[in-house]
Amino acid sequence: MNISGFSSNGLMEKHLKRSDRAKTFVLPNKCFEKHIACAWRRGNNFTIYPRSQTVSKNQGNTSDNKILKVRQEILLFIPILRKLINDSNGVFLSLQKVAENTNSDNQVEFWKLSRQYRSIVRSIIENLQEAAEEESDALTKNSLNSYATIFYSIECIWHLCEILFIKNIPGDVVLPFLLEWVCCHFPSHDQTAAQLLEARERGSEDHPEYWNTVVSLIIQGRIDDARDLLRLHSDSESAEFKLVANSLRTMPVYNIYGGISSGEFTIVWKHWQAECRAILNSQSLSSLPYLQLIMRLLIGDYTAFESICSKYPSWFYLLGGYVLFTRPWSRRRELADAAAACAGLGAAHAHSHLNTVIRALLEGDLHQMIYEIQQMSDNGWFATHLTDMLYHCGKLQVLDEHQTDMTKRLRDSLVLEYGSLVMEHGALWCTGLSYLAACPPEGPRRAELLLERLPLDSEEKAMRIIAEAKKYDLLGVARGGGARWRGAGRVGAALAWAGRARGAGLCAGAAHAALRGYCAGAPLPAADMLLSAGPTLLMDDTLLLLGKYSDFHRLYNNKEFKKAAKLLISLITSKIAPEYFWETLLLDTLPLLESEEPVFSSTETYEILLCLELRAKLLTGEKADLLRLACARNLARTVLLDGVEE
Repeated sequence: MNISGFSSNGLMEKHLKRSDRAKTFVLPNKCFEKHIACAWRRGNNFTIYPRSQTVSKNQGNTSDNKILKVRQEILLFIPILRKLINDSNGVFLSLQKVAENTNSDNQVEFWKLSRQYRSIVRSIIENLQEAAEEESDALTKNSLNSYATIFYSIECIWHLCEILFIKNIPGDVVLPFLLEWVCCHFPSHDQTAAQLLEARERGSEDHPEYWNTVVSLIIQGRIDDARDLLRLHSDSESAEFKLVANSLRTMPVYNIYGGISSGEFTIVWKHWQAECRAILNSQSLSSLPYLQLIMRLLIGDYTAFESICSKYPSWFYLLGGYVLFTRPWSRRRELADAAAACAGLGAAHAHSHLNTVIRALLEGDLHQMIYEIQQMSDNGWFATHLTDMLYHCGKLQVLDEHQTDMTKRLRDSLVLEYGSLVMEHGALWCTGLSYLAACPPEGPRRAELLLERLPLDSEEKAMRIIAEAKKYDLLGVARGGGARWRGAGRVGAALAWAGRARGAGLCAGAAHAALRGYCAGAPLPAADMLLSAGPTLLMDDTLLLLGKYSDFHRLYNNKEFKKAAKLLISLITSKIAPEYFWETLLLDTLPLLESEEPVFSSTETYEILLCLELRAKLLTGEKADLLRLACARNLARTVLLDGVEE
């Protein structure tokens, strides 16, 4: 389907039309009448506040000190609609996977996924209706009913789009599916028909809706049900009724598998309509206006449809019947004329939003249809998923004024916008991330920016962010997240983040922050994590030092002084410690040098003295003198012991 007209001028006109429908809000309490400013916050939120003004201490709480937070109402975030987001995300991901397989015909799979989308929407409608019935508050009840109406329209439009562009229809004869669509979404007089057919009482014409029900069944193509209702009329055995009943019984029905060509069926059909016209012209039904109306409908008389259009809310109710009795062999591309004819009948609500969308669909103008469904207040769920479906089905092609294909850009822009919206929800950001990942290269870049701005409420959430970032190869998120944890003073979280991210630079930065913090008096962070880090410690020397130093503290606290001393000496002799940490390492030897039983050998004591002399600038004054004295005492003890051992 080649859809042109996607020009900048056309888009500008549409944006101007949209601005005409913009709402104006009056700020409360006459606040911010002057000197106001605005700042965007995370997501679709912004803050209005007064510019910096000199406020006296005695001024008190005035409107000048107020801050007004303005946010978009997100319909999808109400609890009852959360199921829609989660369930549709699964179908969306399945669709991307099916579309990746370009070696086979995926049309059947696309149709199945389309039906899954509609099934999810129907489930949401049922949930909304049940909640509305149980709701006692009138305002909430009205809101739930309005939401149900929105999703009813969504399911109706999607079903028609599925028939016209997604489903593989044999012979492209669309009438049976069009009649099914009308019966499913516009069930006129169904309840009355069911009651009358169940009662099976003669004289049913006394029911005030009897004839309206018969006519509705006929224009819906339910001919057998209409004949059954006519048999319940008191005069059903009369010649006039038998003429009409016989005409209904002999009405030809086209079937692609029926063994006759469309040309042969056309001849049979026109012959049948000629017989109906002859009965009508014979004036034998002149005294029975309802039977006459039925015959006029059967021959496709436009004035007959005009005479009944006022009984229906919109021309959609008449569309299937009009096609049935004018061109039952119509292909999908031929429905535009039928739509124009029915729309011109003057039915009520002819200029409704739903009318515009369905008219665009029947005319094959998918660009207009997508624009119109973007105006629906469902926060873009419908436009995003339907456009994505049509794009992968290969039914959508949008060209700009230079005949450049803009189809992918249109699809990607909708998916990106929807994914960014979903990421605003604290519990749904993973779902939003999957949409952004489906639109490379811009999607992953946007995902990195949004992930870096997610509030890090807990270390568990941080680990989840890291896991999702690694899943989609968003390596930049790890660097930003680690810096945020360190900036917030959460060194333990920064270490855990760095370990999960497997980044040497991150590990080094977090380890340095932990060691500097310890030197300043803070406790060692994430001791349990460091003790179980395993091979992760080998990613960076500073992280290895931190892990071994944490292990030294564990041994010392468990009074395993000899093991602690051996580990401390290995850290000193390895020379991997940064300059600022040498003082701490050397001073940690003091209590071990002064222990009751020697834990350092003479050789190890000489190593401590050598390190002290080589780094004389890092440890001076009284601390250095105390360490030298402790080493001297330990040497006096260990030299004698070493001599005894020899």
